[in-house]
Amino acid sequence: MKLLSKFSILILVTNLSYALDVDKHLELSYVQTSGNTNTTTFSSKLQSSTALNEKQSIKAKGSILYSENEENTSANKYNIELDYNHMINEKLYAYMGINYLKDELSDYDYRLDIGPGLGYKVFENDKQTLDIQGGLDYAYDKYNDGSKDNYLAGRSEINYKYEFSQNVEFKQMLSHLTSFEDSEKYFAVSDSSIGVKMTQNLSLGVSYAMDYTNKTEKEKLDKKFLTSFGAIIA
Repeated sequence: MKLLSKFSILILVTNLSYALDVDKHLELSYVQTSGNTNTTTFSSKLQSSTALNEKQSIKAKGSILYSENEENTSANKYNIELDYNHMINEKLYAYMGINYLKDELSDYDYRLDIGPGLGYKVFENDKQTLDIQGGLDYAYDKYNDGSKDNYLAGRSEINYKYEFSQNVEFKQMLSHLTSFEDSEKYFAVSDSSIGVKMTQNLSLGVSYAMDYTNKTEKEKLDKKFLTSFGAIIA
């Protein structure tokens, strides 16, 4: 039931995608082991994007991660991201972003970040792309003990993609969020992946992600390595 409830996140992004009539990319990963230890891990990510016109676009992403180890939950995380981009010129654009994250094994009941910023396409060609962003977020955190915190934060993000060939590509994302009120409160994320295109609509991939929370009473660094099956949904 825990796992089924998380699918509501993907359903929400899917419904938004169909409403906008856009293509969607779905990734699924499932691992189950038995023997000395019994573990089950499920991960899914759904991404969609659409161009409203020549200058405006919308991107949406929903993801879930659930893992059990000897009947104990070892990971239960999901998030939704929504971005609106408006091109100012060929390289510079303005954006408004929303990010909702719930991690039931962290100190936080949930985290919500929303705010504007500027992005710049450093280069974009057939081989590689590099995109950087910087902005100001209003952050609202609710902790598991019921306490709350809201503050202004600086946000930065780097996205890089390199195509080794028509069928193999590497992606790297780095993001950082720091509170202006407490410099010791910051969050960093790194997501590295390699995708191999099998057919026009199907692919296989591996990814390695690290989430770092500096101010926490639990583990600061959360790492995961996943293999996945991807599909483009028209």
